[in-house]
Amino acid sequence: MATLFHHGSILTMTDQDERPESVLVRDGLIEHVGPLAEGRALLREGDKEVDLDGAALLPGFIDPHGHLLTHGMMAACVDLAEVRSIDEMVDALQVELARRPDADADRALIGVRYDPALLAEHRHPTRHDLDRVSTAVPVFVLHRSVHMGVGSTETLRRSDITAELPDPEGGRFGREADGRTPDGYIEELPALAAVGRGLAVEGGGTALIPGLAIDPAEALRLAQQDYLRHGITTAQEGAADPKAVDALAAAAQAGALDLDVVAYPLMSHGGAGCFADHPELAGTYRGGLRLGGYKIILDGSPQARSAWMSSPYEPLEERTAPAEAPAEDGTGAAAEEPGSCACGYPALRDEELAGYVDLAVEQGRQLIVHCNGDAAAEQWIRAWEQVLERDPAASRMRPVMIHAQTVRPDQILRMARADMIASIFAVHVYFWGDVHLRNLGPVRGRRISPTRTALDAGLRVTLHQDSPVTPPDMMLTIWAAVNRISREGRPIGLEQRISTWEALRAVTADAAHQYGEEDSKGRIRPGMRADLVVLDRDPLVTAPEQLRDIRVLRTIKDGRTVHCV
Repeated sequence: MATLFHHGSILTMTDQDERPESVLVRDGLIEHVGPLAEGRALLREGDKEVDLDGAALLPGFIDPHGHLLTHGMMAACVDLAEVRSIDEMVDALQVELARRPDADADRALIGVRYDPALLAEHRHPTRHDLDRVSTAVPVFVLHRSVHMGVGSTETLRRSDITAELPDPEGGRFGREADGRTPDGYIEELPALAAVGRGLAVEGGGTALIPGLAIDPAEALRLAQQDYLRHGITTAQEGAADPKAVDALAAAAQAGALDLDVVAYPLMSHGGAGCFADHPELAGTYRGGLRLGGYKIILDGSPQARSAWMSSPYEPLEERTAPAEAPAEDGTGAAAEEPGSCACGYPALRDEELAGYVDLAVEQGRQLIVHCNGDAAAEQWIRAWEQVLERDPAASRMRPVMIHAQTVRPDQILRMARADMIASIFAVHVYFWGDVHLRNLGPVRGRRISPTRTALDAGLRVTLHQDSPVTPPDMMLTIWAAVNRISREGRPIGLEQRISTWEALRAVTADAAHQYGEEDSKGRIRPGMRADLVVLDRDPLVTAPEQLRDIRVLRTIKDGRTVHCV
């Protein structure tokens, strides 16, 4: 059966001025794009028409980077995104603990998405704060960035985090005033791994968060529901460990995926073995799942002051008010995060990165590489330039810099010459723009997520949410890239704004290119897959400040409606 869509704003994402009258979908593919009369002439008995009534029809949104399974797993945790003080955090955790059944009484209590920038105390909790929740049950809270967290005294005990335990390379444990006793603060994945081992539940967790007692199938159901209601038809599991890949493969085999998922095993967490264990997923979708390549993490988070920078962060002790960006108005306080050293630090040594890159190139696998700081960006660019010196044809692998938060203009030019793709975390400007001004100063802070510079240099750009760090809300991301306004209402580097059309391409046609799927996704053309989204209005004629108010009315995957309001 076919469906003919008409009487709406149809954005094919091929040309900004292309506005066909109708689109005909049959058997999961787009059959016709053009005049309504021609579309109606192709209808057969049983086919139907959908009058869009002025709504907008676009290609389905493509998530260029996120963590689908982790997003769903966080549904099993206590959501702390809205707490505004440490007392409120303790209360929320106590409420959850009190309603647990006796059978779960000893299971770790985990809270997620807290943000010191929103807390009255403008600090992280300590183990002593979390001990107010329980001294018998391990309590752990994960920062919204997923790069740091805090454990209670019982959590530290079960994880063997003691005064004698040294900081791991690429991470650290916070210490109390004596410089030895752990205070509960835990920074970056190598340190968080200790908590994962201490709290791990058999069969639970992912590479990014400690073990959780949640059914992966339920986590996927919850995550897909959220993604689909935001119009996303292709998602990513962007730091998969072997257990996550196994869970996704089981879901795909059971026919439980309502959208396409591209998984990137994390090389530092047994990623290479995932391709050996699931050769059927290499390059080809099976049940909506494929392995896209490998993920590498090179540094931490700029709001945590653990992103690896080439020059120091602003000294905290010399600042009592938010830094002002030149020629931009606005006020607002921001929390100060502890940092382990003046410039952050790398996650991998050069030789470790070279080994991972060589393995990926040898296997012909795409690499997506997490770089928040400009020093981490330099490490990745230099490593890829060395590959191209040996094999210029390696650019066909479409290497990606994930986040690209503080990449410099000179580095952007080198990325363009190397055919590297920048997947930029533009919505960071909204959530943490005020913090970036404090941590990085007015010049670097206003240049965060330099999308305009990247596009002007000829770089291919995509935009992502890094869910569960921020919601999988594409319209919020588009609004953030177009307006660059912080959560406190402060303009952040207005010269880095992009147009609505450019932002839409970044989550449709250009995102499809990043995945090597530009011949089947990202545009509305005959023969392409019918992955579509219906919005309540045309983004191209909507005032920029109102873009985040646009609602998704319907999400269509391979011609089948998978979400409808």
